Amino acid sequence: MGKILSGILIVGIIGFSIWYFAVKPYDYSIAFTTNTPGGIIYERIEYWQYEHFDKAEILEENFDEQVKHLVKFQDNPLIIDWNISQLNDSVNKVKAIVSHPESLISSRFSILIGQNKEQDSLKKELEIIRKSLDKEKNNYNIEIIGKTKAPKADYCACIGLKGKLQQKAMLMMTNIGYLSDYVLEHDLEMPAKPRVLVKSWDKGTNEIKFDFCFPIVKKEGLPETEKIKLRTLPSFNAVHTIFNGNYLFTHFAWYKLQDYAKANHLKISDQVLEVFNNNPEMGGNSIEWTTDIYTLIRD
Repeated sequence: MGKILSGILIVGIIGFSIWYFAVKPYDYSIAFTTNTPGGIIYERIEYWQYEHFDKAEILEENFDEQVKHLVKFQDNPLIIDWNISQLNDSVNKVKAIVSHPESLISSRFSILIGQNKEQDSLKKELEIIRKSLDKEKNNYNIEIIGKTKAPKADYCACIGLKGKLQQKAMLMMTNIGYLSDYVLEHDLEMPAKPRVLVKSWDKGTNEIKFDFCFPIVKKEGLPETEKIKLRTLPSFNAVHTIFNGNYLFTHFAWYKLQDYAKANHLKISDQVLEVFNNNPEMGGNSIEWTTDIYTLIRD
């Protein structure tokens, strides 16, 4: 009986060794959970400035799901495959999966005997990321209201713009002078708040195309210019979300809604209407600024 048990044990050890050193697809993984939307996590990790590792090179990325980095720890290269997976409509799991393409055996052996400083450093790195995500929540709030009709704007002076998603607010600030001058030059009334209608969002390139618009009271003979066009912004079936915070980060609400739509099997479009209810030039605490956001529901 003893010989049989010894044989089974030896076979088990051999089997585990083959799996651990030759078959297992990665060396180790570390994870944490957060109620931060997946898109925000992705945005933070994509160009993360590591404290314990050399500057990262992006090898692969998929919006709000994965970022794969090549980094170095004490001159040893490793791949960190960041995976973002949704647990429900408000909680995401962030998992760092590590592999060593040039030192697989030695790295796995050091992990096995508990002598891997790199692993301890990565645990610290994840804790820094988790705390930074939590701290950032003090600067914004997102509330999903539910299904509604996006407000129609019968007559608007608009400028068509395009750029990276994170450049949206900068592009608005760069071009708001043209719209303001147009309103003053033609002595126009504004019956509603400024708004943005996002017409497309390429998640591969992270580029958006949008119209930045001032609703105006219709006036006969108003000219269009090279930059400014006159538009009607139609109503549409939408999910209404309220964002509190700096207008630089209104797209955080888009990320929240992406998670909500996945968890609730809701088909939404990349068409987004943002209505800005406060004037940043008046100052104040940005957490008190509100943006009404309407995302098109697909039929």
